[in-house]
Amino acid sequence: MKTDRLLEEIKSRTDIVDFISNYVQLKKSGQNWKGLCPFHAEKTPSFMVSPSKQMFHCFGCGTGGDVIAFVSRYENLTFQEAVKFLAGKAGISVVQTQGARKAYQRDEKIRHALQEATEYFEKRLSESPGATEYLKKRGIRDESRKVFRLGYAPKGWHNILKYLRGIGMDDATIKDAGLAVSGEKGLYDMFRHRLIFPITSASGHVIAFGGRALDESMPKYINSPETAVFRKSDTLFGLFTAKEEIRRTGSVIIVEGYVDVIACYQHGIKNVVAPLGTSLTPGQVQKLRTLAGSSILVFDGDAAGKAAAKRALTLIYQNNYKTKVLILPEDEDPDSYLRKKGEQAFSSLLANAKTMIDFFLGMAGGDRINAVREVLSLVAGIRDALAADEMLTELSEKTRMSETAIRDEFRKMKDKAGGQPSGRPLSAGQAKIGEEHLLLSAVISFPEKADYVLSRLDMSDLKDKTVEALFRKLVSLESRKDLSAIFDTANEEEKKLITRFSVEPGFDSSLVDRNIEDCFRRIQKRKLDEKIRIAQTAGDLKLINALLTERKRFMEEAGV
Repeated sequence: MKTDRLLEEIKSRTDIVDFISNYVQLKKSGQNWKGLCPFHAEKTPSFMVSPSKQMFHCFGCGTGGDVIAFVSRYENLTFQEAVKFLAGKAGISVVQTQGARKAYQRDEKIRHALQEATEYFEKRLSESPGATEYLKKRGIRDESRKVFRLGYAPKGWHNILKYLRGIGMDDATIKDAGLAVSGEKGLYDMFRHRLIFPITSASGHVIAFGGRALDESMPKYINSPETAVFRKSDTLFGLFTAKEEIRRTGSVIIVEGYVDVIACYQHGIKNVVAPLGTSLTPGQVQKLRTLAGSSILVFDGDAAGKAAAKRALTLIYQNNYKTKVLILPEDEDPDSYLRKKGEQAFSSLLANAKTMIDFFLGMAGGDRINAVREVLSLVAGIRDALAADEMLTELSEKTRMSETAIRDEFRKMKDKAGGQPSGRPLSAGQAKIGEEHLLLSAVISFPEKADYVLSRLDMSDLKDKTVEALFRKLVSLESRKDLSAIFDTANEEEKKLITRFSVEPGFDSSLVDRNIEDCFRRIQKRKLDEKIRIAQTAGDLKLINALLTERKRFMEEAGV
């Protein structure tokens, strides 16, 4: 199948709203759908998806495109990988061409190595009495082993290396996949005598591994290094198995460890994820915000867990995300608590999770003044003014301190921190749009108007080079309705305009004809004004008078 036909077939079989809903929580907004942008942090949704145009656009960061562009950026795929991924989802067979790029070939080799390694580790697990005994002791059932594809890396320095070499993989690919590292004596296995937790992308592809030591080796847990297909700061363990339940409930539970995720899953609590052995990152928080409106942080009841809760709360509130926090009883984690008390008791704890204010006040002991200041310092970092206002009222009520005093202290902290944050950027409909952009918007939103507009448009009248380039591409199209044909060949600035006007034209759609005529009148007036300016500079009084007469007649005819 030729590339153009393949792309057309993929897009025709993939509804962009349905597809993006797997990654972003979307709500109906007029003819479009709206949600929080997954590509930058924002407090107010500015990410729009158009079902009629099959395009998305973010009015905050300018990112936009079709379903291929979305999955390519979200999943960190090359264009060819995104096409292959979507084709597989749509049931379309893709024949690779000889022109596939080297980066694509490299990434494909890495993914293949990771898949082979996953199968290898899975098989080795069933052959290891020590690893299976460990799982039994932790209460991990066979079903969960299969769902999470758990495995075992045997003792020794060259097991996975030898296996992958044996099936024809080169050392460079094995190292690029993070499965082997270099030492003084050459390559050796990254994971040795460890229980293996495959780490998957949101679409379910294995992109890395976590390994838990089964002896006294330190560190207890290690993860794959970052690779061409794995960015640790943007990845969460368990997201693939959790995302459907996260969307259904509108909430996500964030725990500390891999086994905690699995234990929750076994007990029917499936909207659970974990960071990769380290503190939460802004990228992980942003990814969760696009899927769910709120979260619950669950931490162990020891001092380290409480300290981790403070760090996580700070990060989450700085990224404008609603959350509550559950500190488990001392010496308990989700896994141990569920095995001892069961799902009902754990769910009861979740239902009574504390707000950020309750958490800090509860941690304060007798030092409530410092606790209040700590809370205020967090609230000062919140960019959502309404959310901050609500928290100040809650803080006053729960401490029984004067709200005036609390707000005075808050203002001091805000001033010290640098004042109010900037607000949301104006959308295309709110911002002032020039006549050239409006004319282009009319053609993009209503392709049936393209022939009429192009028949009247003089390209030399256009001042904006990006707009001119897009109009010239429209002229060359056999079918004016096929926007994807110009999108696929457009540069980044051109794509931004296409996607922007695909989801929000910038005018009342019922008045499109009036807008088109008004745009042409404004362009004509602009031309006359420019001629008058040039004549005035030259001092040509005769020409000035003639042009002023022409301008007056034009304004009268236009009814301006």
